Amino acid sequence: MKKKNTARLISPVRIMIFPGGTEIGLEIFRSLSCSRHIELFGATSLERDAGCFLFRNYFTGLPFVNEEAFLPQFCKLLEELEIDYVFPAHDTAGLFLIEHQRELPCKVLMSPAKTCRICRDKQKTYDHFKGVIPVPGVFHRENEVQQFPVFLKPRVGEGSKGVFLVKTKRELSGILENKKDLLILEYLPGKEYTVDCFTDYRGNLIFVGARERIRVSHGISVDTRVVTDKRFNQIARVINGHLRLRGAWFFQMKERAHGELVLLEIAPRVSGGMGLFRNRGVNLPLLTVFDARRIPVEIIEQEFPEEMQRCLCNHFPHAYVPSSRRRGRSDKDKYYFDHVYIDYDDCLVIQEKINYRLVLFLMQCRGSGIPVTVLTRHKGEYKISLQDFGLDKLINTFIELHNGEKKSVYIKSKKPIFIDDSFRERKEVYDTLQIPVFSTDMIESLIDWSLWYG
Repeated sequence: MKKKNTARLISPVRIMIFPGGTEIGLEIFRSLSCSRHIELFGATSLERDAGCFLFRNYFTGLPFVNEEAFLPQFCKLLEELEIDYVFPAHDTAGLFLIEHQRELPCKVLMSPAKTCRICRDKQKTYDHFKGVIPVPGVFHRENEVQQFPVFLKPRVGEGSKGVFLVKTKRELSGILENKKDLLILEYLPGKEYTVDCFTDYRGNLIFVGARERIRVSHGISVDTRVVTDKRFNQIARVINGHLRLRGAWFFQMKERAHGELVLLEIAPRVSGGMGLFRNRGVNLPLLTVFDARRIPVEIIEQEFPEEMQRCLCNHFPHAYVPSSRRRGRSDKDKYYFDHVYIDYDDCLVIQEKINYRLVLFLMQCRGSGIPVTVLTRHKGEYKISLQDFGLDKLINTFIELHNGEKKSVYIKSKKPIFIDDSFRERKEVYDTLQIPVFSTDMIESLIDWSLWYG
């Protein structure tokens, strides 16, 4: 195992996020990708996931962690890439990696194995904290349940996978007949909270940030809001005193009917919702990296934003690639464009407002050395408008069309693409030149997000 005790990040630290395409992995990616101190890598056991479209260095198709072939292949990859740290982005992967820390060629950014084992099993978690902080009532047999509803949850699991709200004794018996490893828990009807925390290498609890889980989808908090309640700080200190924790971690609580907070789970890892505090100035994954190097950290938390909404975001395989990024090999699945032709009215400028999505793509083209030509039938001082918006430097050439001229006549490059809001204009160009054409709602498929991080 590599031993590096330097207290400063003299050169970029090489970090592997695994698995990189989970919601947790993507939050770690967003947290670390803009740091000059870090060179990011990602890997997954899937053949394809969201990480493929974000990471510049991404490795797919590894064996799963429960397969015998995983450890030797993963170790080989880490050695070849000279990785300094692995940042786990899944509970099962994190526990496996920290339990095999001695066999890995780099350090795992995780709390100690004993802590991870306690946190991975909810029964062990409740047993560990019973009498210390409020934990849910657990029914060990069906006949102990006298009042419904009750909540069924796997001892080992994450999110909302395998959970049931059971309202009758008959329903309870039917579920337990087919699923044996479920905890029967008291039903907690109140509000639910996640508390994001950070503990440094000395064991000091440096940060506690509570947020309400207002709306949850498939176990993921898609609407979360910061709350201020001293009870969360007190409970965080108790947990930190009864477990050896390191770096970013979190716990979840839910209220009983009368408002008492009850522990649901503890996870010694990054939460997907930590992005809310990151945007308030507290980057917990980045602090975890600094802490691993034993660099003292300070925190400045700002007052805003107070709420974060999360939703699905579209990413597309990089089918349209600037020709400047071609590396000489043939790739039938990609179109290497060498010039972009765009319209002005209702395309680059829509109702006197800039089409920022298109501007993002034009900036991408400028960075890749791809020329942009405006083909316009606009009547008026459009060039002045572009100067006013500061967009004139993104355009290489302006061509004004007159008397019904066809735009296809002015498209001269070998591998162009054409963007126009008008179906008639797109059809004329497509029928004449047989090149890719895009309406304004298709621009998102041209954005290469891997260029915009790091």
